[in-house]
Amino acid sequence: MHIYGKEKYRALLKDSKTGNFVEEILDDLQESTLTGFFTRSIGMFDVPDIIFITTDGYHYESSLIETGRIMEKRIRRQRCLFHIEKELEPAKRLVKYMFFQNGTNMNKLGKNKDAVLKLTDGKNESENVDLIMEIMESMYGEYAEIRKFLDFIGKHRKEVFLYLKNPEVEKTSDRAEQHFSIQSWLFKNRFKTKDGLLSTSYWYHRCLSTGM
Repeated sequence: MHIYGKEKYRALLKDSKTGNFVEEILDDLQESTLTGFFTRSIGMFDVPDIIFITTDGYHYESSLIETGRIMEKRIRRQRCLFHIEKELEPAKRLVKYMFFQNGTNMNKLGKNKDAVLKLTDGKNESENVDLIMEIMESMYGEYAEIRKFLDFIGKHRKEVFLYLKNPEVEKTSDRAEQHFSIQSWLFKNRFKTKDGLLSTSYWYHRCLSTGM
């Protein structure tokens, strides 16, 4: 949130059993700031020696470890599944732009558009691929789905990006899919009539069409 033109951060910790919560406005998200918030907030609840905290997508690990040390509590973190799903969407859009670096996919980056434009300015397609891979590694490498993708790219990099090294390689094509899609449409419509179904059957060609 912005207060008097300055960026601030709203922090909230809720007790899932009682429904009570503590809310503060933080100046920044440094480890010491977050640790202070966790320590003050948890101290207002009657908590056991082992605490389970569900967090949003931010990286709280070091702050929670330090909070546990100060309070002499064991804190186990549960990641919010909704935030994980939400955070994966920008990563998927980066993948789309990495493979197809056009204006449409750049605009789909939303709030990340300007930052990516600044980083990719003046670079060629191959350099942008390396850059976006680094961005994804640093921002989303901890997520299993993205980690699996990054590992796959690393293992098969030469095959995935062969078109960057050899101009004779067609980058991608959906011609085969279009062909089969059209064929599928023709077959479906042909099967809707009795004569159409008959004319495509094996026994029609094997027996009736030959007079056997």
